Amino acid sequence: MNRLVISGTLNQIETLRYSPAGVPIAEAVVHHRGSQTLANQARQVECELTVQASGSLANQLTQLTVGTQVKLEGALNRRSVNSRQLILILNRIEKE
Repeated sequence: MNRLVISGTLNQIETLRYSPAGVPIAEAVVHHRGSQTLANQARQVECELTVQASGSLANQLTQLTVGTQVKLEGALNRRSVNSRQLILILNRIEKE
């Protein structure tokens, strides 16, 4: 199973672009900071993750502003066929 849910602050939102087929695509960077219990110990965790939305979700993502708290859900994938960099492909955006 490949499913990720992450909450955080939008640090960067790219301009809406279109695929060659005319599908709207948007990317953003979400910054997560929190505390998790790992190996029975509380631990501070922090990361930034690039996210990508297409279709109506791309329009929804570009309507948000930097600094907005969000909860995002999707699947991890490589940025491109030749890349090892991970990107979260969104299937749900929720404003917190």
